[in-house]
Amino acid sequence: MPIYKGKSEITSLADWEALGGPKSRDQWVPDRSAMEAARSWLHDGGKTFPYEVARILATHPDFGPTTSWRGEPEVKLPFDAFAGEPRNTDDLVIAQDSFGSYAMAVEAKADEPFSATVAETLVDAVERKMENPRSNGVTRVEQLVMALLGPRKSGEPKIGELRYQLLTAVAGVLCEAERRETDRAILLVQEFITRKTCDEKHRMNAADLNRFLGRLSHGTVSALGTQLIGPFLVPGSPLLSKQVRLYVGKVTKNLRQ
Repeated sequence: MPIYKGKSEITSLADWEALGGPKSRDQWVPDRSAMEAARSWLHDGGKTFPYEVARILATHPDFGPTTSWRGEPEVKLPFDAFAGEPRNTDDLVIAQDSFGSYAMAVEAKADEPFSATVAETLVDAVERKMENPRSNGVTRVEQLVMALLGPRKSGEPKIGELRYQLLTAVAGVLCEAERRETDRAILLVQEFITRKTCDEKHRMNAADLNRFLGRLSHGTVSALGTQLIGPFLVPGSPLLSKQVRLYVGKVTKNLRQ
């Protein structure tokens, strides 16, 4: 049950940095998400899931004991046919359990935000379209919203308030699950509390994740602790042609202790 980048096995932090590390070396430092996520997935040479991940999977009735798995860092997960940089996940895990196979996209966070809001992203896309009429940024946002959220119900957060990265992360793992012909997909937020992170930024990230889940679940979920929730069934079209069950989870490791 190893971790690979392409055909090369990853068994150490040096391997991970060389084959699947972040684009910027400034991000590859202790107590930040890239290195700590790598360290957690290599805790026993990459043989088993990190304890926190295995624990929340074990608490959900739709998942059984893992029989095999393969992980790969820094994987591109396209979710539409438009040109440009596709969705990039920190770690893609394809696993087998007693229910079959599933895809899990890991979003590692120290206290980095979930990118810009949808409103900010849409404004930037409009600016690009005025410069280049062939730009598909506006259409990309529109398709994401239609495929994942559907019409807004009373009291739900507005689309513009949501963090764009959470939409692309969900779309990426759902489309990857469909490509692999499995009907289960997990977006896992793997959070690290360290000496270099700010508690207020952790709270802001939690609020952003809860806001997104409130809209995704149409109000049935108001807060996500350290747990795995779902399944959620999204509208799907125009990005998905088959129904894939979506699960969202969060694990937190406190490295200050």
